[in-house]
Amino acid sequence: LLTAISVERCVGVLWPFWCRCRRPKLLSAVVCSLLWALACVLAGLVYFVCDLGHSEHCWMVLGTLCFLNFCFFSPLMVLSNVILFIKLRRSSWQHHSARLYTVIFLTVFFFLLFGIPLSVQIFLNFFVYINFVFEICLLLASVNSSINPVIYVLVGSCGKSRFRGSVKVALQRVFEDR
Repeated sequence: LLTAISVERCVGVLWPFWCRCRRPKLLSAVVCSLLWALACVLAGLVYFVCDLGHSEHCWMVLGTLCFLNFCFFSPLMVLSNVILFIKLRRSSWQHHSARLYTVIFLTVFFFLLFGIPLSVQIFLNFFVYINFVFEICLLLASVNSSINPVIYVLVGSCGKSRFRGSVKVALQRVFEDR
């Protein structure tokens, strides 16, 4: 989903007229539904093949996950965010929705910092398993899973001398569409 959000924002900045006038209205919902379905299928495969004792094919499922993560989703997310960053730096309207772009950038940054090590470790487990490193990667993945609400609240309250108001107000500031 983070990749889809990054690509959608990048397309919205590169081709704003197409996004406002010609983009199919249900495109985001369809893409998100397909990504959720893919995630459910892959999670179900991992559970069925790896956890229920069909371990001879477990490496194929985990290899597929690593391949999708490293060769498709992560590079696409990084590329779209780099393009978005460069385009917004050169643009005269970069202040327009700076909070939303800051949230996207920070979310992707922390995903790369905390989420990718677990995928790397799963791939390396095919060759050598180090229990301590795997536990650290699990801890980093847990931090990645819980950091997004913190990012939303901090960016939503950014620019205030101190945080006044509720978390709901901070979240509304981040995601408001002007």
